[in-house]
Amino acid sequence: MDFYTINFVVALIAALAIVFLCVRSKKRRIVGFVFVSLVDFGLFYNLDYRWLSGVSPIVGCYAGAVFVAVFFVFLSSYKRILINQETAQPHRFSLILLFFSQYILFLYTRLIPWAIDTFPLSNVDAVLFTVFSGENEGAEDFVISNFIDSVLIPSFPLYAFIIVLQILTAFILFKRKFFVEFNLKRIKFILVSKNLIGYIIKLQKCTAVFLLIVCFILSSILPKIILSACFEVLFERPVDSELYKMHFVPPPDSIEINQSGKTKNLIVILMESMETNFSRYTPEISGLERENTNFVPGGVSVAGTSWTMGAITSKLCGIPLNMPMKMNEYNGKFPSYVPNARCLSDILSDKGCKQVFIQGSNGNFTQMRDFCSTHGNIILHDLTYFKSKGKIPSRYHVFWGMEDRKVYNYAKEDLDSLSKINFPFAYFISTMDTHQPEGFLDEICSKEIEGVEDLFPKVLRCASKQLGDFLIWMKQQPWYENTVISVMGDHTMPVLSAKAGVSPSDSLYWTNFIINSAVTTPVRERQYSSLDMFPTLLESMGFNLKNRSAGLGRSLYSDSLTMLELYGRKTLDSLLRERSIQYDKFLMKKNE
Repeated sequence: MDFYTINFVVALIAALAIVFLCVRSKKRRIVGFVFVSLVDFGLFYNLDYRWLSGVSPIVGCYAGAVFVAVFFVFLSSYKRILINQETAQPHRFSLILLFFSQYILFLYTRLIPWAIDTFPLSNVDAVLFTVFSGENEGAEDFVISNFIDSVLIPSFPLYAFIIVLQILTAFILFKRKFFVEFNLKRIKFILVSKNLIGYIIKLQKCTAVFLLIVCFILSSILPKIILSACFEVLFERPVDSELYKMHFVPPPDSIEINQSGKTKNLIVILMESMETNFSRYTPEISGLERENTNFVPGGVSVAGTSWTMGAITSKLCGIPLNMPMKMNEYNGKFPSYVPNARCLSDILSDKGCKQVFIQGSNGNFTQMRDFCSTHGNIILHDLTYFKSKGKIPSRYHVFWGMEDRKVYNYAKEDLDSLSKINFPFAYFISTMDTHQPEGFLDEICSKEIEGVEDLFPKVLRCASKQLGDFLIWMKQQPWYENTVISVMGDHTMPVLSAKAGVSPSDSLYWTNFIINSAVTTPVRERQYSSLDMFPTLLESMGFNLKNRSAGLGRSLYSDSLTMLELYGRKTLDSLLRERSIQYDKFLMKKNE
């Protein structure tokens, strides 16, 4: 039982104690125990925000439980009264307005948990970069379809149930001429009317107040999420950065292959949100980690690297992905994609390497297409490409575009073609099935997920199996021995870690192992981030690096301290977020 669940149970016991002490009737106590337990669980437990640090989620446990208990005590305080005066005829417009207002409040109680579950609200860099990075084709379809499937459609039957319950209650009260008064301290509510519609309106007002307070409690978690992000850093004036002055190593314009004299091919598989913490559900990945070059305990998602495009930039370029907030500082020119940074793909392009990046989503989303064209002229095979080639129907859309099964199958075709050319190749694969909020479960994995109950662990089990099968296929190819294969989680995602049963107190590490590396090394324990993969991948291919460094990264095969080992997580995050003169140069258009 995790810490959040323990506090929820304690809060629920406290709520039931309130009901027991404040409600005199034995029958009402029994009803209260059922009512409080069900409503508290339905509204305040299953929100998937247990991954948050700090006290807000714990306060939310107690606030929700106590409110539900007090509300029930208020309901159970009713007494039957006699009314002599005539009540006013209610206007039918009020009924329609209350129906609509009540539904909006009810929808909001479902919207907040969905938003927390779907969007990385605590990662302001990721959210702002996604919003301001131009076309986001594919994201709209995913967000809209997910909202419809997860929030809108389920809300109709639930809200219909509330309405039916209100009408039935109003009908019984009207038929029995049951006039009641609720009184809790100074809060008083009289339920009386001379017609059925009046009773319905009174019940709707009571329900609306209940939902409004629930909305307030749920909303109280948002400031904790959003304010945990360092907004102020984004708007500061650039400074002369200690980090870049002392530790940034410009990637070499030319590098030599080691004494073997032969350049290896490179395949990089970036698995969405894949962590070493998921080992109980990923036996194939765990086995491959043990059998190959593996830097334990895994990579850390430091500032500017904790979402997909930030992770790709940092892993291939050795710098975080920060965005300018004051566009006038750049003469109104929004940078296409850190164009003045020199990346792994730029170096490989200079060496005559044919490069392809494959993904199942649209390449316009978060400027992936811009990255490919700016850094090494990488050929992008995305959802749009496969539709244009007739590989999939023009209106095909599953999850973020197309499922990983298709990505792996098309990757096999691409690799067969690349292996026939007389040039080395680099092939980058980005998977998507394990993306939040709960991933996509492919039907091909029905046997593998037997005995696994929750959805996301099933998705992890399926992703591990598909990767294992793909690596078995690669091992059978003639080019396998001369190809470095790097498998990495792109970043960690705390909300998904919680869904896989990872304790909130556990440190999170993304998966990282390398097959067929030109550098042999025993399993090494290192503290490292995505920044360090740039020089590590170059050395694994057989290139000699003078300082065994590139950008802010240090080769994990060397004994040089990584930035994470040198500064520690908290200080490094602060330095990476800092707006600097040095970083701004990466953002300028080339030749400016």
